[in-house]
Amino acid sequence: MEICRITENKRDYMDMLLLADPQEDMIERYLDEGEMFELSENGDVLTVCVVVRMKNRSCELKNIATAEAYQGRGYGKYMIRYICEHYSGSCDTMYVGTGNSEGTLAFYKKCGFINSHIVEDFFVKNYKKPIFEEGKQLTDMIYLKKQLDLEIDVKKVADLALEAGRILLKNGGEIFRVEETMKRICRRFHIEQVDVFTMSHAIFISAQSESGEDYCKVKHVPLSASHLGIVAEVNDLSREISAGHVGVEEAFAKLEIIDRIPPKKGAFQVLAAGTGSGVFAMLLGSSVPESIVSFGIGCLIYVWVLIAKKGKLSKIIVNIVGGVIMTLLAILAMHIPGLKMLRLEGMIIGAIMPLIPGVAFVNAIRDISDSDFLSGTVRMIDALLVFVYIAIGVGVTLAAYNNLIGGLAV
Repeated sequence: MEICRITENKRDYMDMLLLADPQEDMIERYLDEGEMFELSENGDVLTVCVVVRMKNRSCELKNIATAEAYQGRGYGKYMIRYICEHYSGSCDTMYVGTGNSEGTLAFYKKCGFINSHIVEDFFVKNYKKPIFEEGKQLTDMIYLKKQLDLEIDVKKVADLALEAGRILLKNGGEIFRVEETMKRICRRFHIEQVDVFTMSHAIFISAQSESGEDYCKVKHVPLSASHLGIVAEVNDLSREISAGHVGVEEAFAKLEIIDRIPPKKGAFQVLAAGTGSGVFAMLLGSSVPESIVSFGIGCLIYVWVLIAKKGKLSKIIVNIVGGVIMTLLAILAMHIPGLKMLRLEGMIIGAIMPLIPGVAFVNAIRDISDSDFLSGTVRMIDALLVFVYIAIGVGVTLAAYNNLIGGLAV
């Protein structure tokens, strides 16, 4: 089943809307200003509803109708649950008005609505023909209301927070950012009792609703490359959720889109890696010619990194081979006629930058400073091992060059 919002051609659903409200001009009063939703399955429209926003953070369910062939199967209740969750981000109370029909009143009360107030003789004064339900003429409009925070499903909210945390952690978010974001999302949906424990590669969440319902879940998050653009998008979404602009279902949909954001194009990444190599080489004392060579080596090194990512090669192989390639290219540059003045260390010190796990190293220091010693230590070890892999590649290449070819003096 799928629920979507209808923004165009609302009158195409008039036949279904007339099942719940039998006078077309009454439907016209709220159809344009109302927000319409459609529940469908396999191309068949099962249920439609119209909700109008009101003042003081409230809204009114003006019309909900299920196709006659599908009535009695729970589709109406499913739709009401959805719209209650949808509007819980921007409204505190939902109202619905109906006639004095026992069956209809029982349906809404099963959905969590309680009596609010009565508008006498509403159906007599506003409808041209008498309306009968269950053999009884409808006269008064009976309004019911529901506090939307009671509709929140602790499991669904906890899963939403966990998914946001997973995306943050996977893409280089710090431990404190992950935990703060998850708690902020839960509290926005009135789940105050929430505990989050985050490690470098796992998240544990425990939440309890006001009714005492408990929910615990663990999520494994493998270490991977950083994508700070995704981290920024999740941060922005969490602020929208906290401000009450996004409901649970909409937040899930947005997180799915954010998680699929691709990295920058390969050519852009290669150019950025080369620029970083050249600039850092100059900042660290290399000459201009050495910085230019570092730019070229940095570009070629990142081409290798992108190829390795596509081949899903081990981090050990990526960095050891990267160290070998970088050193070989620097040695070759020294033997180009007219470039004898180049220093090997002046080129390598910049060209190494595309391989350095800077974000992971900084996050490890931040985690340790925030007393997240376990996560900080794991990230620190992971970063230090990358340094070791690079050093192995560079050292083996230099040793082979010095021993087999005669060294730098040749």
